[in-house]
Amino acid sequence: MAIWFRTHLRRISVRAKTIQRVTQLILVQAGSPAAHLSVSLVGKTRMRSLNRTYRRRDYPTDVLAFPMGSMGEWTKVFLGDVVICIPVALAQASRFDNTTDQELLRLLIHGTLHLLGYDHEKSEREAARMHRKEQAIFQKLSPVPRLLA
Repeated sequence: MAIWFRTHLRRISVRAKTIQRVTQLILVQAGSPAAHLSVSLVGKTRMRSLNRTYRRRDYPTDVLAFPMGSMGEWTKVFLGDVVICIPVALAQASRFDNTTDQELLRLLIHGTLHLLGYDHEKSEREAARMHRKEQAIFQKLSPVPRLLA
């Protein structure tokens, strides 16, 4: 399994190796230990542009997932890209009563599950299924390691 990591941030320091390791653990917990994906951390301007281009929503969101290929072949292939907007994540951490590291972990889990075919926007049943999986993985990875330096 390979996790490619890229940050587009200049003012916020992150622990790249820890984020890669935690993302690998998420894949293991999600039942796809051989899968590959990329993680990008971006600012509000880049995220707003991505959200506007791909979802026709003109605002920066917290996380976007861009799956590659058809579902069903994902156990040993590149799943796609998870893009997280750090300024949005930092702003919403306190709203959800999370630390910044907890919020970043929550978004990593959420985006990764989207790449694996989970979709909370499909139905209430699917949203509940995804939420249960997110919570189970979050609990397995607690206590949350420091992801931001």
